[in-house]
Amino acid sequence: MTARDTTVAEAVVTGVGTVAAPAGTALDEPWFDYRARLGPRGYKYLPDACQYLLAAAKDALTRSGAESAGPAGSGGTSGPAGSAGSAGSVGSAGAAGDGPAALAGFAEERRAAVVGTNSAVAALHADITEVVRAGGINRLSPMLTPFFSVNLVASRLSTEHRLKGFNTTVTSPRVAGLEALHVAARELGAGRGDLVLAGVTEAYDPGHGTAAAEAGSVVLVLRPPADVVRPGGALLRTTLRFVPPAALAHESGRRRAGREVREALEALAAPGRAPELIRVVTDGSAVAAAVEAAVRDWSARRVPLSVEAVGARAGALAPMERVAHDLRDGAAGPRTVVAVAGEGNVAFASVDPYGTA
Repeated sequence: MTARDTTVAEAVVTGVGTVAAPAGTALDEPWFDYRARLGPRGYKYLPDACQYLLAAAKDALTRSGAESAGPAGSGGTSGPAGSAGSAGSVGSAGAAGDGPAALAGFAEERRAAVVGTNSAVAALHADITEVVRAGGINRLSPMLTPFFSVNLVASRLSTEHRLKGFNTTVTSPRVAGLEALHVAARELGAGRGDLVLAGVTEAYDPGHGTAAAEAGSVVLVLRPPADVVRPGGALLRTTLRFVPPAALAHESGRRRAGREVREALEALAAPGRAPELIRVVTDGSAVAAAVEAAVRDWSARRVPLSVEAVGARAGALAPMERVAHDLRDGAAGPRTVVAVAGEGNVAFASVDPYGTA
């Protein structure tokens, strides 16, 4: 049994933005209007996942924009996570004329981005393959082809908002969004930035097969854990584990897997702040069954548990949508989301509206 970065990372959430298809919409059909969400110019030729990411980030910064922005200790006040920002805050000039008000007061070198994805450019890869087979490499679009590298999706977010600190893309199956939160929180805690846009973006994967396709984005605005959690904000706590599927063939492996999960939940719970709800987002795999059993054992008789068997999915969006829901639901106490992938990845994220770092 191996443990992949077993630290608990913390950050303060000051804004959340989401992009989601209307209920009942076929994800392989047009449903997103970039003109309405982003503006008429400069976005037409971006891949769908990139447009979703930019729109979710814009919303998150708007909702965080009511604050008098600035690094920890500067006297800024956090806007509500999930509540509407001040009118016109996005696009209004900051202290240096650098865009959203939520970024004002933060040096460009202290702003960063961490984005998780599994399928952001899957459709583009399919299109590139088809074009090359049909007409040769000279038929490729110079506007879209550079995005064959999935890293450019997050890079475009950094270009949009002058995020000149670290820029990281993570792609772990099904848990990439929660892992992005963990990486961002860990780096903030280490003093490597003052503000991070962290989240997930997915676009329709034409090769999703029997897995459910995903499309949309969730972005959180994160600040260092030294910041005070103000009304409407939340304390984020995250940790990661890895359960090798082959280990579950042996009793000793199953026992250790259960112990890893229980220890992660124990570490994630702030003293005296047991979660009021745990959601386990599973894919129906053997790893998911082992993790679910361990969570049930830990939560028995003290914490309500919701198991959401979303099945195999071509993306990492579903767990992040649960985190966004918990941030916007007006919960009185901490809530935890556990995401599991059959490949062995397990990610934990807790949001506590009244926590203190």
